[in-house]
Amino acid sequence: MNLSRATFDGLRKVVYQQCGLVVPDDKEYLIRDRLSLVVRQRTLRSLDELCERLQRGGDPTLIEVVIDAVTTQETSFFRDADVFDSLSAVVFPQLAAGSGATSGRVRIWSAGASTGQEAYSLAILVQEFLAGPRNVKPSGTAFSILGTDISALALRKAQSGVYDAREIARGLSPARLQQHFEQVQGAYRVRDATRQLVEFRRVNLAQPFTSLGTFDLICCRNVLIYFDQPTRARIYRQFHAMLADGGRLLLGSAENLYGVSSDFVSQPLGQALVYCKV
Repeated sequence: MNLSRATFDGLRKVVYQQCGLVVPDDKEYLIRDRLSLVVRQRTLRSLDELCERLQRGGDPTLIEVVIDAVTTQETSFFRDADVFDSLSAVVFPQLAAGSGATSGRVRIWSAGASTGQEAYSLAILVQEFLAGPRNVKPSGTAFSILGTDISALALRKAQSGVYDAREIARGLSPARLQQHFEQVQGAYRVRDATRQLVEFRRVNLAQPFTSLGTFDLICCRNVLIYFDQPTRARIYRQFHAMLADGGRLLLGSAENLYGVSSDFVSQPLGQALVYCKV
């Protein structure tokens, strides 16, 4: 399907306005391939017509479909396993003994949760931590996890908690699979005890989101690399405002705050860094 430069620029401008995602010049093929499917599904004549309808507005379902198509949903269970090992060994005990424990609850936010694997991995890790030695956590400490994403399609899958064998094989050990999942019609569903720790909501990081409340740990890994620096800086300011005293921000291994925010100090976390609120 043909994609003129003018239409490409128009489409990526709409994407940026709607969700803050920056589409670079060398991703023209991605816009063409993914949105050509939307054109066919919506029985439009061309990418030009799609662009015109988006610019005209008035069709929120079309915008939702386009955002679902262009956002990257690459994820897996326990992605970067050493980071999760360090969360359990270092960060969880610190949070449980610190400010989060003063109210008896530690709140964790998985921002850009995609289809839910990270949020459920955190829930599994929490259960393992709470089942561990009593001397590493205050008695009665409870955890809750919020998973958010802009893609309504991804969130529907996350909320279902159902994954196929290929998805399960990416990062889950046989022991964790047996304990936290049950087989359903050739797939695997997260067990209720794990699911009840997690809530999913649709959140657009390009729009104000501080109304979500205060958190002790915000995980936003491999998400903000797709935003421009002014948008990242605005998001980091909101993260800082939302973190409790002593709260932590966890980014992806290719992401950092240098030159963007001075409101955090870094702390080694396995092969990654976690940023502590100051």
